[in-house]
Amino acid sequence: MLNKIKGMIKVHPKMMMIACRLKYGVIFNKLRKKIKGKNNTVKFGNSILKNVTLHIDGNDNVIDIDDECILIDVKIYMSGNGHLLKIGKGCRFNCGSDIWFEDVQGRLEIGESSTFQSVHFAITEPKSSIDIGSNCMFAYDIDIRTGDSHSILSNLDNRRLNYAKDIVIHNNVWVAAHVNILKGVSVSRNSIVATGSILTKSVTAENVVVAGNPAVIVKENVRWISDRIYEKNN
Repeated sequence: MLNKIKGMIKVHPKMMMIACRLKYGVIFNKLRKKIKGKNNTVKFGNSILKNVTLHIDGNDNVIDIDDECILIDVKIYMSGNGHLLKIGKGCRFNCGSDIWFEDVQGRLEIGESSTFQSVHFAITEPKSSIDIGSNCMFAYDIDIRTGDSHSILSNLDNRRLNYAKDIVIHNNVWVAAHVNILKGVSVSRNSIVATGSILTKSVTAENVVVAGNPAVIVKENVRWISDRIYEKNN
């Protein structure tokens, strides 16, 4: 019965909010912020914050966190102008994630009810973006970055070879621990990214498991749920 109650709490954002307030107290929100520049907008809605650090150095940046979100031990760093961070209703960041913007007009948008343990987001280079759908589940020690931060040049004509590219994670994707998702990757809905995978190319098929370095499809026609099922099939 206790496990059933815990399971219900985990999948219902409002119940999770109530449980957190009972655990940590009604006076729970703690935001350390340092903002330099003009026309920066910060909106956290009716959400719970614990040990959240916010640093903005630039102009016209927007942080928009919807209602019923829970952010614990999250660091948000924005350097430059015109960045956007938008987190949908009921998302949870449970421990040690950090979100890093550089240059100008970077964008990170996350759909509703997605959960994160420990994830590093790096949105670098002008106008690069990360889009994450709804009901996604991310484990720990995950790195997602739109660019390489440094330049690789051709010796033949001095052209740069490694510009940033956008990343898209569609709805209902499970990303397991120790995963790297690199620039230009798209992951189709209902997919599973196995532990230790490095994604260098997009996953265009739905309902698959990808694994390895570089990650490839290892199982097809599957789906995942967050609940454990203990009874084995006959």
